[in-house]
Amino acid sequence: MPPFARLAGLTLLLALPVLHAFAAEPILQVITADKTLAFTAAEFAALPRTELTAIEPHEKKERRYAGVTVRELLTRAGAPLGEKLRGPALTLGVLVRSRDNYTVLYALAEFDEAFSSRTLLLADREDGAPPPASAAPLRLVAPGDKRGARWARMVTSIEVVPLPASR
Repeated sequence: MPPFARLAGLTLLLALPVLHAFAAEPILQVITADKTLAFTAAEFAALPRTELTAIEPHEKKERRYAGVTVRELLTRAGAPLGEKLRGPALTLGVLVRSRDNYTVLYALAEFDEAFSSRTLLLADREDGAPPPASAAPLRLVAPGDKRGARWARMVTSIEVVPLPASR
């Protein structure tokens, strides 16, 4: 074997742990009072999938999105949905945070089928392809919002938070 081939093979062998660590790095955290879940891109892609068509509010263009419902993620993290969503749980908020420090707030009830019939989706595919770099790794799709301000892009975490106690 020529020396340059051995060197190339050695370089690749040394780079594999770095490539593996990078590939396994979490792209999303879902945080509740009791649990924090972290998902790599592969783990996220293996979750139950949903597809929907929605008008992208910035471009005013219909797009097909695929990903995981936020409800699914919140359920896995133990958020009080369904019959547990009553009383004090109705004052919980959901912060969706992005890599560029953009943050949007939803009421937890917006993700519950008993309160809302719309599907809020964390999409990792747009029109069959990964989101553009300006939106990757994940985009929150909020059909029905008249403005695009809560269609968060570059989403990295979802956190269930209590509101301050009333006075």
